[in-house]
Amino acid sequence: MSFGLGAEMLNFGALIAFMGVNAAAFMRYVVRDRKWTVSFVAPPVLGFVICLLLWLSLSTPAKIAGSIWMAAGIAFGAWKTRGFRGDLVNFDLPADD
Repeated sequence: MSFGLGAEMLNFGALIAFMGVNAAAFMRYVVRDRKWTVSFVAPPVLGFVICLLLWLSLSTPAKIAGSIWMAAGIAFGAWKTRGFRGDLVNFDLPADD
């Protein structure tokens, strides 16, 4: 794997995450709280569109490799949680003795 492909795969995942954050902000403030003002609508919409355009500009090999890596992660998560019915990670601290 080349450095360039690795960097693009990193961007593949980061841009998808940023699109998710922008979509979540839109859903929270605009859809759920009904704040239909420019200050609540424009930032998440513009952020999502910019990230989408950047994501679309990634090379085809990066999109293919990123999709395979993402599918492997989802499959591992499904296996580890028995179909997403359990916790993937346990953040409970052990009891002090």
